[in-house]
Amino acid sequence: MNNKKNPRSCLPGVLEWSSCAGLLLWGPLVWAPFAAADGESTSAAPSGLVLDETQVTARHRLEKPQNVPIALSVLDGQQLDDSGLHDLQGIQERIPGLVVSGHNARYAGLGLRGFGATAYNDGLESSVGVFVDGVYLGRSGMAFSDLLDVERVEVLRGPQGTLYGKNTSAGAINIVTRQPTPYLESSAETSLGSHGTREYRGVLSGPLVDEVLMGRLSASQSTRDPEVENLHNGSRLNDQNRQALRGQLLWTPNARFSARLSADRAWQDETGNALLASQYSQETRNRARFMRYTLLPTDPYRRETQQDGLTRTRSQQNGLSLELNWTLDDEHVLTSLSGYRDWRFRNPRDGDGSGLAIAQADSGLDQRQFSQEWRLAGKVNDRLDYVVGLYYLQQHLDRTVDVDFGKDASAWFLGDRPELAAFGVTRPQQIPASLLNGAGQRFDGEQKGDSRAVFGQYTWRPLEPLELTFGLRYTEERKTGWISREVVNLAPLERDPISLVGGQLLRNVALGGSYYRRSTIDEHNVSGLLGLSYRFNEQVLGYASVSRGSKAGGINLDVVSLGVNPTYKAEQATSMEVGVKTQFWNDAARMNLALYQTDVDDYQALTYSRPVDTLSPPLRDNLLNVGAVRLRGIELDFAWRLNERIDLRWGTAWSDARYRDFENAPCPPGSGQWTCNLSGARLYNAPEWNTTAGVDWRYPLEAGLEAYSGLDYSLRSGYQGTLEGGPGSYQPGYGLANLRVGLRDHERSWSVEGWARNLFDKQYITAVYSLLGAGDYGVLPGDPRTVGLTLNVRH
Repeated sequence: MNNKKNPRSCLPGVLEWSSCAGLLLWGPLVWAPFAAADGESTSAAPSGLVLDETQVTARHRLEKPQNVPIALSVLDGQQLDDSGLHDLQGIQERIPGLVVSGHNARYAGLGLRGFGATAYNDGLESSVGVFVDGVYLGRSGMAFSDLLDVERVEVLRGPQGTLYGKNTSAGAINIVTRQPTPYLESSAETSLGSHGTREYRGVLSGPLVDEVLMGRLSASQSTRDPEVENLHNGSRLNDQNRQALRGQLLWTPNARFSARLSADRAWQDETGNALLASQYSQETRNRARFMRYTLLPTDPYRRETQQDGLTRTRSQQNGLSLELNWTLDDEHVLTSLSGYRDWRFRNPRDGDGSGLAIAQADSGLDQRQFSQEWRLAGKVNDRLDYVVGLYYLQQHLDRTVDVDFGKDASAWFLGDRPELAAFGVTRPQQIPASLLNGAGQRFDGEQKGDSRAVFGQYTWRPLEPLELTFGLRYTEERKTGWISREVVNLAPLERDPISLVGGQLLRNVALGGSYYRRSTIDEHNVSGLLGLSYRFNEQVLGYASVSRGSKAGGINLDVVSLGVNPTYKAEQATSMEVGVKTQFWNDAARMNLALYQTDVDDYQALTYSRPVDTLSPPLRDNLLNVGAVRLRGIELDFAWRLNERIDLRWGTAWSDARYRDFENAPCPPGSGQWTCNLSGARLYNAPEWNTTAGVDWRYPLEAGLEAYSGLDYSLRSGYQGTLEGGPGSYQPGYGLANLRVGLRDHERSWSVEGWARNLFDKQYITAVYSLLGAGDYGVLPGDPRTVGLTLNVRH
């Protein structure tokens, strides 16, 4: 190694940074595999200078993340608490490649490596599975609640199915909560900030019966004042009001058995998540002109809207899980994991988003699920490990949507029709309001699903540094569902010419008629994993893998037009990945690199269906399977404890996500044609670049005190927010900076911290949705700059 540049010359305190930058990035990959055979380290860090260590259970055993041969990001719960990140929307700022979209829980979407964050449909599952203490959350919206008392969050990229109960095609988010402790532990935290921000969090944990029974109780509440002004009546919308509660019992009667019972509740009651217009179609502009109604400017950053109807979002979630662990002998552990969850979501909202009395909608979802997993893990010998399991998941979803039409509905839907000139109609008052006023639609639906699977993964080490992994999964999925529509409260048609000529046609278009459909799917699929890893030395692990995952097909829980399939096929993802995980300077620094390509067959997406006539609008009811999608990219994570006072981190993800076969894709609204060939185009909700960086600084003071600060930055390139990519649906790129500065004692038993989120008050969009009509889009702007103070005490 004498002919190599000594990495110790690039340690902190050396001014010649430019000559060392290349070595810092690539050095470990070049020289670490050729470390001295006698085990003497080729590089050294100051004594005791190592990164904080964490452990993960991604493979159902405790191990260091650097020893797991998959692309894996881990966020420690203490780091999340320090950064004030208590929901998935905030966590995406720390995980390159993770996209969390949706303006409320019903429209939630999660994406990894460029796919998965699709638009909503009540029958659609998530490509990214979310697990809380091993229990799968059946709907993405269930993960939009507060992350309470979290030990760590593990984000596994790529198909996952041979280790987890539920199969996933894009990846998995494993949320692990803190367990009860055999000693007394308590903490309380209060945050007060601008815009009426109030956050309260508390934990109490300790023994109930010495060495046998322990308990833990956690609670949180977060509120924020409304951000959007409703110019119609002076009210304000888009506030925040969320609470969460969790209680746990841990019973350990002996060294070979443990039982953990956990119950949690989360609820939300907010005036909003109202979307703000980013684009009006020509049709909407013509109708507004006829109604003598002035549309608001398409500037969502003004945070202004005009709505005459009620807008409110309410949800409640309850969970109960029981985990039993039997240590059969020193090498084998049997686990039973039972979980029940229910989720109720209600969303009354102004159906047209304007100050006119056109439509008021009210949506309701009731999700209930039960899951049971049996898992046996252990070692056959020093060279062979295994995990095998059985899984069952039962889900039941009830869905209701009520739409009631107001006095302006008739004139609005007919106001842009040139045919009315033949009757001398030039004013909205000439169109009888009774055509639609008071009428309503009642949608009901139900879906039941059963998922059964057997899975296993085996790890064999034929040589000490070589590890081979083989995983296999067989899954049966069955879903049955129905949907109906009923039209109610129709007034008798009047005898005026407009009613006689166009009244029934308008009702047919705006209301439709009675509708009922029942559908069933029954699927069987096989997933698998084949992996190889090689440990060159203590500092470098290289790996390669091929894996296949699946997301179940389903039933379109919407009224569909002629020519639209009522069901859709399963989504299949095949991923190839190579990577290297390194640690150097006696674990003062780590760097992980992964390259991947994923080919997705029958990618599930939602878009418009073609209008059935000139009066009818295009409906966003077409859940289709894209023929083929290709994803490829590079992911790089780097962390460095520069010295006892400074930690640095940096991560970036480049994603090239494209349609390979999509000749029948929808065109942007207003383009003059209906079908476009998007083969070769980039996917929607798939930013090309994601970067996150941060620095944490500590400075010891007298009297056992410590000053500290942290600066976090995340950057995301722009991307299309909808499949058809109409004007107004593009989400521009943005960068966000968060700053915190505080004082604490050296044992961290108390702290006082000032903070600023979105430090530079950047304007950005967090969600895009296609509104009613061809080419109308609404967006949800991100939070403005918020500053505040946090007080924390621990015992």
